[in-house]
Amino acid sequence: MLKIKGIDISRAQEQFDFTAAVSAGVKFVIIRAGIRTDEDTYFRRNIEQCRKLGIDFGCYWYVTATDTAELDRQINACVKVIGDEKPSYPVFCDMEEQRQIDNLTSKERTDMALEFCDRLNKAGLPSGVYANPAWLESYYQKERIVGKRDIWLAHWTESPDYPSRYDYGQKMWQWGIDSIAGKDVDGDICFVDYPTITAKWYKENCGDKPEKPVNLFKKGDSVRVKRGARFTNGVEPYSYVYDTVYTVQQVSASGKETLIGIGSVPTGWLYTENLYKAESDEITQKFAVGDKVKVNYGAKTYNGGSLALFVYTNVYEVMQAGSGDREDYIVIGQGGQVTAAVKAKDLKKV
Repeated sequence: MLKIKGIDISRAQEQFDFTAAVSAGVKFVIIRAGIRTDEDTYFRRNIEQCRKLGIDFGCYWYVTATDTAELDRQINACVKVIGDEKPSYPVFCDMEEQRQIDNLTSKERTDMALEFCDRLNKAGLPSGVYANPAWLESYYQKERIVGKRDIWLAHWTESPDYPSRYDYGQKMWQWGIDSIAGKDVDGDICFVDYPTITAKWYKENCGDKPEKPVNLFKKGDSVRVKRGARFTNGVEPYSYVYDTVYTVQQVSASGKETLIGIGSVPTGWLYTENLYKAESDEITQKFAVGDKVKVNYGAKTYNGGSLALFVYTNVYEVMQAGSGDREDYIVIGQGGQVTAAVKAKDLKKV
């Protein structure tokens, strides 16, 4: 029987050492994409590390819903977070909340798990159900799942050498706690060649012509953020983000997500549709004494000194525009008092 060594991780492992995992013989990783409607903090980082080291990966979403409206929101969030990723292992539905046991019938719980799987399939993602024997025997209608959906069985024997006594035709088995580079992590065994299976599934269900990436920007481009936009994890930016010129640091394979930052320091991922190019003439615009301006976040003084954080949130008046042959030398202040001398490219008219 085929036995492939893997692990599953979430933000609980934080800065997990994937290189150590490869050295330990790990061939696949199941990554938590999110919980409820929230993206897992380390989801993007974990996928990036898998790609960098050539590790196959799948995902799971921790579903807490107890009604159809909340389930709909959580499934939508899962689909949005995974986006155009095409994991070589399925996306699994993980339901294990006590309130789901207390407030739902076996039929309702099963309906929800199957709805999750069906919706993921329609979104172009292979799916499965994560469950322990108690859920399969007592909380799900087993006959609607076993043999009909891919099962990732959670039954801890505390060693991959001691197989589970339960046979649900599971494709994967979570056997207990493994230790990699000093960190506890769930250990898994896969009994099938998922990369081959999912490659066939994608071809049969998603067509032979994948959507062409929409690469509106490339690394190094100067961009601004559209007002009202949020980061891809749902966090609302501080107001100064909308008034700042950023540099594109990375673009996702699909082109639909873009990582922006200042210098070499990343700020966050945004959907590409929420960015627009900062034209060169916008960055080097001319100023006159009396103009009202704001300072771009992260800017420094003309000579490279640091500015206080409050400077980026205030409106200033141009008190001097140019100095000799330095046309980009701008002095700003408030109420007749000088605040700083900065470069023209670091200002925005208001």
